[in-house]
Amino acid sequence: PMSAPVDTTADVVEFIPRLPALNKFRLEDFDDLQPAKQFWLVKGLWPRSGVCFVAGPSMSGKSFWLLDQLAKVVLGEPVLGRKSKAAGVAYIAAEGGEGVKNRITALRARTGPLNGAFKFIGQAPDLTDPGDVDDMRAILVEAKDAMAKRGIRLGVVALDTMSAAIPGADENTAKDMSPVLAALQSLAADLGLLIVVVAHTGKDSEKGLRGWSGLLANADGLIMLDSPVDDTRGGSVVKVKDGRSGDAFGFELVVVEIGTDDDGDPVTTCLVETCEPATKSSGSRRADRLSPQQELVLRAISQAIEVG
Repeated sequence: PMSAPVDTTADVVEFIPRLPALNKFRLEDFDDLQPAKQFWLVKGLWPRSGVCFVAGPSMSGKSFWLLDQLAKVVLGEPVLGRKSKAAGVAYIAAEGGEGVKNRITALRARTGPLNGAFKFIGQAPDLTDPGDVDDMRAILVEAKDAMAKRGIRLGVVALDTMSAAIPGADENTAKDMSPVLAALQSLAADLGLLIVVVAHTGKDSEKGLRGWSGLLANADGLIMLDSPVDDTRGGSVVKVKDGRSGDAFGFELVVVEIGTDDDGDPVTTCLVETCEPATKSSGSRRADRLSPQQELVLRAISQAIEVG
């Protein structure tokens, strides 16, 4: 009699080798680990890729200062005493674009032509809009390609300011700000460059960077500028991921004339001149004030000195 047809599907499946599932995690032994190689745009200050902040209160001169430092990066000059690797810059003036053009005009008189290594974008992006983020990515790729043809690597993108690039967003909530930070980190990683964001402080400038605490926690670096003391401005390096922080610096804004307007009156702007950091009077900063416990210790020491 005819035998029933044999279903060999199960047998075939049984003989297919089962490959181990890919695992993104990797075990490494303590005794075998080697130092990780660091890649810097400015050694010990700004990494080659990542997101850093320059923040300060109104009138602290943060945009003037950043423009000056970025010109130094283009020329391969030291920034805050640290070596830099010459790289191209794209500056996004999300607010006050016309004023930034004046500052760049004055800066060009000092640096000379930068031969395509410094690009300017005068329109504000909306980092909460994925379409705007895509458009910004496209224009930065265009800048990167244009520089590459001249043998220049686009190394840093400046965004001035954060608040102007997040219209309608609540700066204090993770819900609004986490996607913004993620967009910036994605751009930096995909394009292989550093993004430096100009940001404001809150009502109490002593509390530092305004808004969601996750910005500072996830930033690769933060430079804080202070309110001016007399004519001197300055700040300090607050955070450097895998680098040294704490350095203080000072600068002055020197008024320069860059032309005349339609009425023949002078058009002026400012240039940055390095100087010694200002010395603030005791009690002018929260860090200078003694806590009740410190005051108690100070009184005890004073009494011990009095009685020998």
